[in-house]
Amino acid sequence: MEESAAEEEQAAYIVGKCNALGDLCAFVRNAAAMDQKNQDLIDGSGITADICKTILDTVELELIHLEAMSCVAIAAQALSNAITGNRALQEKLLRQQLEHGSPENNRTVYWLLLDSIHQKTNTAGLVLLLNNINDSPELVDLLCTVPSGQKIAQKLGSLFGGMQDDESEEKNIVYAILGKIIENGCFSKLVQSDLSYNMYGLFESLAVYCKVNSDNPEKIDFVLDERLVGSISNIFEQIHGILSGLWQVSGSETPNAGRNVDMDSAISAHRCLSAFITILEIATSRHNQRLADLAIDCKLAHRIVELLGLLHVNLPRIQKLDSQASTSIKEQHQKQDAEESQASSIERLFMFKCDLIQIIGNLSFKNIAMQDLMREIDGLSLVLDNMRIDDNHPFIKEYAIVALKWLLENNKSSHDYVRSMEAGKPTLDPSIAAPGLEITVDDQNKISIGKSDK
Repeated sequence: MEESAAEEEQAAYIVGKCNALGDLCAFVRNAAAMDQKNQDLIDGSGITADICKTILDTVELELIHLEAMSCVAIAAQALSNAITGNRALQEKLLRQQLEHGSPENNRTVYWLLLDSIHQKTNTAGLVLLLNNINDSPELVDLLCTVPSGQKIAQKLGSLFGGMQDDESEEKNIVYAILGKIIENGCFSKLVQSDLSYNMYGLFESLAVYCKVNSDNPEKIDFVLDERLVGSISNIFEQIHGILSGLWQVSGSETPNAGRNVDMDSAISAHRCLSAFITILEIATSRHNQRLADLAIDCKLAHRIVELLGLLHVNLPRIQKLDSQASTSIKEQHQKQDAEESQASSIERLFMFKCDLIQIIGNLSFKNIAMQDLMREIDGLSLVLDNMRIDDNHPFIKEYAIVALKWLLENNKSSHDYVRSMEAGKPTLDPSIAAPGLEITVDDQNKISIGKSDK
């Protein structure tokens, strides 16, 4: 009984303290709003530091007391108002927090607010951080340079990837902060050796930025960074490993997927790959020589071809069939067990063959070094072999035709390679022999692609 009474007394004390602190923070919040004189007085008297301490001490009680949850949210709003528009206080707060925090314990007000279970607290933390770095490239650089700041930025990526509503206020604020990081050329500073496909949220924000600014080439130049391209290459390799494990490739053209599948890893890998493809499609469409050179140096071209090869083997090609054959196949599908159905679901996650072929073509545009590399690592032969009808990818033949044009343009060695593969029958597929395609190379080594007369 005595223990129970003591616990109740302690709880009542905490609740009362949270309510009192919340009221004080609300007063500060209202007094500091866009009033630099009051902001300086608040900071000079130590109130800003007291608010930070209130957040650090109270956020841990959110799971136990609703009053603590409310107190933290109000304290975050007060802290935001206490520095907004005051460049000196913005820099002071950010430096103090990042220098005293560490990536191991994450004891910064920014991290704790973003990691809170309370949405209102998350929003207040996002507004605080946005106000803190707004219109200050120096503070954006600081955030992305200090290890504890990099941890906060990675947390932002996690939040962005986890938010389902693209129109929500919170997601728009997260994107605004990440957009500041990208625009100030600091994104590559977040690229660490431990970066993985699980950080897909960061790259999804990068993909959104690329789409929004696709008509402004200068804003896409951030991709021309060796660290970033190298990280994308490494994660491509991780994704290849996940898919190889899922499909248990053993030399057979029939995938053996669906057994002991880690669907979370598959979905994370899919989201990361989808973001990369968006970024690379937009970036490579400019046919930038520097990006092509980086793709060679960082082995990204190799990873793209390896992944295309894996998908080519494990995603069954579906061709148009007569009604009798279609009925037969339908009966076979009805007999599939739940395991095969799961494998099919995984296969549908990775319908990126057309996109990878387009990226290969873009990288090879008027680039002899890339054309030669693609021939040597079987990128050219993969493109040739995808010049077939495939109902899984209705336009894959058209993508392959365009890519083949850039792979062969003014490259005699590649022309000779095509000749050696019987240029008139590039895919060696009897199903397209009648309407087929014919590839011819004239005496001036010019490529011509058209319908076969046969």
